Amino acid sequence: MIIQRNNDLRNPHVDDEDKYLPIVQKGMITGWKKVYSRSEDDNIGGGRAQNKHTRPLEDMMIHIESDPLLSKLNKQKEDIERWVATFEKDKQNVMRCYYSSKSITWAKVSQQCHVGESTARAYRTEVKHILATVL
Repeated sequence: MIIQRNNDLRNPHVDDEDKYLPIVQKGMITGWKKVYSRSEDDNIGGGRAQNKHTRPLEDMMIHIESDPLLSKLNKQKEDIERWVATFEKDKQNVMRCYYSSKSITWAKVSQQCHVGESTARAYRTEVKHILATVL
């Protein structure tokens, strides 16, 4: 989620392209309507901008550093890493192995970490309960 949020902040107009949504009437698509992208307009009044700065990189970095969601996600990651470091090595290995891949099964985790399948699941539930009370 951190990487995704970082990418969203660095590339703000990737998802904001003009889109077309279907117009549905009586359960049938009768046409398409254009939904315009949301863009930030700094020009509120008339006249020329005299003191407008053009520092897009600095503006982007300020936007990233001041993003509340990104800072919350980073804090949660640091808290989880700090707490997982206090667990025994077996539990750390099981957590690392299980969460390293989305397609891994408990049988593979138990084989790689040299623990029983039910023990690996018990480690995971114990870690989740501890982290739930802390976070």
